[in-house]
Amino acid sequence: MCPLTNAFPSLDFHTTPGSHSWLLENQEGQTAAVFHEPRLATDDMAVLREAALVGAGIVQLPTMMVWQDIEAGRLVRVLPGWHPQAGIIHAVFPSRRGLVPAVRALLDFLGQECRNQRNMASEILKKSF
Repeated sequence: MCPLTNAFPSLDFHTTPGSHSWLLENQEGQTAAVFHEPRLATDDMAVLREAALVGAGIVQLPTMMVWQDIEAGRLVRVLPGWHPQAGIIHAVFPSRRGLVPAVRALLDFLGQECRNQRNMASEILKKSF
């Protein structure tokens, strides 16, 4: 068990029974598994963010979800130099064939907005190290 997780209560995005861990990596490509016993486990990231904002514990959330809170000082990085492994966001739709222009426009917008948010988050997080 990581001493950090013994010192602070944790929150986790997880709903199945079993052990809870965060897989982190650093700039050198090293990885670390941080095992913890969360005081709150849910599949609702918004609930986890709100719980962290009111001081219920430390949490691992997507950077795009919390970078503005970090920039504003509402949340702080607990392990500078370490970050969760990057994830992928999926848009699910029935088929590319017959895709209406409005859906195509929405997918293009979401892709661009995700890139913009990721770039802004990267700049803010570079300052927080």
